[in-house]
Amino acid sequence: MMTLQKEVTMRRAVWQTLPLVLVTLAGAALGGCGNRGAHRERPYSPRVVVYAPCGLEGALEAGRQLLRIRQPDLRVDLILDEANVQVRKVTELGQQPDVFISPGELELKQLRDAGLIDENTVRDFGSLDMAIIVPSSRNDIRGLKDLTSPRVKCISMGDPDSTSMGYYGAQVLRKLGLWEALQPKLLLREAPLEPITLVESGQADAGIVYLTCPLEANPEKVSRSALKVVEAIPRDVCPPIRLQLAVLRDSRNQDAAKRFVDFMISDEAQFTMAGYGVLPPAEISDEASVRPD
Repeated sequence: MMTLQKEVTMRRAVWQTLPLVLVTLAGAALGGCGNRGAHRERPYSPRVVVYAPCGLEGALEAGRQLLRIRQPDLRVDLILDEANVQVRKVTELGQQPDVFISPGELELKQLRDAGLIDENTVRDFGSLDMAIIVPSSRNDIRGLKDLTSPRVKCISMGDPDSTSMGYYGAQVLRKLGLWEALQPKLLLREAPLEPITLVESGQADAGIVYLTCPLEANPEKVSRSALKVVEAIPRDVCPPIRLQLAVLRDSRNQDAAKRFVDFMISDEAQFTMAGYGVLPPAEISDEASVRPD
């Protein structure tokens, strides 16, 4: 059976063939313009403002570049920040993006509970798995079973109340009966990237994080040489996490926003983002899915 890490590696290898395909397609599109010297009034191009998590920047930017080729009249402004910060921008500051992208179901649920989402547009566009990471110098921690060891003094993870990564990490520990036992060791952080940087800097002995976000989806955010993945958490312990997007109820560009959503769930966009560790939406039954209450 293929392991999760092998699956991601295989998808990345497939991705390496894609730039040549895109360049060829772009050249064909430009080559067919004809009568370039004639003055033509540029048609109106709808602009879609998308709030997106910075940890998925590489994958989402690759999707946007492909969209430019496929639908050149549709312009997308990708506004990147931590997802829980984006939620507060909408709910507390009244900012109005057209589309919200959530790195899990928790952040989007907060907007849905506030009545700010067009429920008919909620879609899964990808999936992620959970993993255990350690500093690259550590050879005494091989996975979940070692987290209770006296050698492990500090474990970093996201805040379960404000980040999807933290929420699902806590669910893993609860399912294994480790949540209470590990409380004295846990460093819970509201900034989703911080659990990774704590491991990277050696301030934490281990971290419970997403397997490929941002390690594959936005590798510039971390130093891969400073840490390593020691275990991809099995899916019978934690089903794949749903990555979701939806149109805001009060979007001023409903039609264009829905076009963006439709493109992001297309097979072509899925293939593109898989090269950055964002796997296609998984087949998850409602009973197996771990969803925020």
